[in-house]
Amino acid sequence: MMPERDDLRAARRAVAEHEWATARDLFLSGARTTIAREAVRTLGIDDLASLAQACWWLGHIDEYALVTDEVCRLRTDAGDAPGAAAAAVELGFSESVRGNDAAAAGWLARAGRLLATTPDAVEHGFLLIIEAHGTLAVGDLARADQLVHRVLELGDRFHEPTLQAYGLFLSGRLAIRRGRVREGSRYLDEAMIPVLGGRTALPWAGDLYCQMMQLCYELGDLPRAQHWTEITEAWCQELAPARLFTGICRVHRVQLLQVHGDWPRALREAEEAAADLADIDVVAAGEANYRCGELHRLRGELDLAETAYRAARALGREPLPGSALLHLERGSTATAAASLDAALAGVRAPLDRAPLLAARIEVALCQDDRGRLDALVDELNDIADHHGSPGWQAEACRWRGSVQAAYGHHPAALPVLREARDRWQQIDAPREVARTRVEIARSLEALGDGDTAREEYELAATTFAELGAGRELQHLVAQRRRRRAPEELSPRETEVLAVVAEGGTNRDVGAHLHISERTVARHLANTYLKLGVSSRTAAVAWARDHGVV
Repeated sequence: MMPERDDLRAARRAVAEHEWATARDLFLSGARTTIAREAVRTLGIDDLASLAQACWWLGHIDEYALVTDEVCRLRTDAGDAPGAAAAAVELGFSESVRGNDAAAAGWLARAGRLLATTPDAVEHGFLLIIEAHGTLAVGDLARADQLVHRVLELGDRFHEPTLQAYGLFLSGRLAIRRGRVREGSRYLDEAMIPVLGGRTALPWAGDLYCQMMQLCYELGDLPRAQHWTEITEAWCQELAPARLFTGICRVHRVQLLQVHGDWPRALREAEEAAADLADIDVVAAGEANYRCGELHRLRGELDLAETAYRAARALGREPLPGSALLHLERGSTATAAASLDAALAGVRAPLDRAPLLAARIEVALCQDDRGRLDALVDELNDIADHHGSPGWQAEACRWRGSVQAAYGHHPAALPVLREARDRWQQIDAPREVARTRVEIARSLEALGDGDTAREEYELAATTFAELGAGRELQHLVAQRRRRRAPEELSPRETEVLAVVAEGGTNRDVGAHLHISERTVARHLANTYLKLGVSSRTAAVAWARDHGVV
C-alpha cells in the first residue's frame, strides 16, 4: 500500500479551515496540470468531493460540475446510492441557479432514480426542498405544505439540522404567503437558530441567509433586512471568497443603499455584482441589472436605465415596476399603465403585487384616473396593514394622502402625509421623505400656509440635489416657476452663487466660505427654487443678467 501524500493531508486540513484556494492547489498538485479534469484520475472519492467543495466556494463552477459529476459516478459504482444522489442534488441545484434548466432537471431526475432504491434515506429531504421551492413559486401552497411536512419529518427522524432548519423556514414562508406574518416570523426565527449556530451544511446555510435577506426586503421590513445583510456579510467573510453568496449579499446591500440614498456606491456595487454573478446565478445577476436600471432612472439617466432593464429581462428578471415608471418619466403614461395592468393580472401573491400597486397608483394620479385610484389604494393599504411592514405602511400612507390631496381634501390629506414623512424618516429613506415633503407643501399651499410650504419645498429640493435626483429637482423647480415670480436671494445664497460663478465646485465653495458641502448643496437647492431654474449654469446666468454677481 502506497504511503499517503503529504499534500493530500495538507489539502484536507485546508478544507477544514475553509482555506479554499490552498485546498484546491494542494489537491491538484499531483496532477500533470492545474486543470481539475486531471485531478479526477488521481484522487479518491472523499478527496474529490472536498475538491469540488473548494471549487464551488471559489466560484470555479465549471470545475465544480466536472468533479461532482465524477463523484456521482464513483459513488454509484461503489453502490452508495444515497451519496451519489446527494451529489446529483447539489449539481441540479447549481445548474438551476445558473439558469441551465434542462441540465438541472436531468440531475434532479437522476437523484430521484438513485433514491428510489433507498426509500428510507435522509437525502430525500434535500430533493423535497427543491421541489417545495418550485411549488411555492407557482403558488401551489397545498402541495408545498405536504412537501414541507415531509422535510420536517425526515429532519426530525434523522436528527438532521439542515432539513429541520429548511422545513421551519419554508413553513414560515408559507405562513407569510397566507398573510400570517407573526406566525411566519416565529418559524423563520426558529429556523435560523441552527444556521447561526453553524450546525447546518454550509451551502444550504448560505441559501437560507440569502432567502432571509430577500424575504425581509419583500416584506418592506428594511431594518430587519439590514440586520440580516450585515450578518450574512460577516458569514461570507469567514468563508471568503464565497463568490456566489458574496455576490448575492452585494445585491441585497444595493437594495438598501438605494433606499438610504447612497446612489453612487449602490450603482458601483450593482454593476460589480451583475458582472460577477453572470455565470453562476442568473436570478441574482438579473436583480443586479434591474438595480442598475433603477439607479440610472432615479438619477435621470433614462437611456442607461433602459439598457440595464433590457439586460435584466434577458436574464429572466421582468424589470417592473421600474420599466413602467421609465415610460411614465418619458411621458408614455398609457404604456406605463398597460404594462402594470398586465403584470397585476398575472400576479396573486400580495407581496409581489405591492410594488406594482404603488407604481400603478402613481400612474393613475398622472392620468387623473379617479375610477381606479380608490381600489388601488385600498388594496395597497390592506397589504400594508395585513403584513405590518414598516416600508409598505409608509408607502401606503403616502399614496393615501396623495390621493386625498388630488381630490382636493387637503385638511384630511395633510396629517396622513405627515405621518408618511415620519415613517420614511424612521426607515432612513431620504428620497421618499423628499417626495412626501413635496406633497405636504402642495397641501399647505392650498390651505394658505405659504411659509411652511416653502420650508418643505426647500428641504425637498436640498435632498434631491444631494441625492443627484436631477429630474425630480427639475420637476419641482418647474412647478414652483409656474406658481410665482423669483424671490430675492439671501446674502449667503448670493455668496455661494458668486463662488459657483467663478467655476467653484461644492467643495471649493465650502472651503471658501467655511461651510460644509451639505450646506452648500442646501443653499444651491434653495437658490434653484427661488430663481425657477434647475442647474448651476442657469443660476449663474440669471445672476449675471440681474447684476447679482
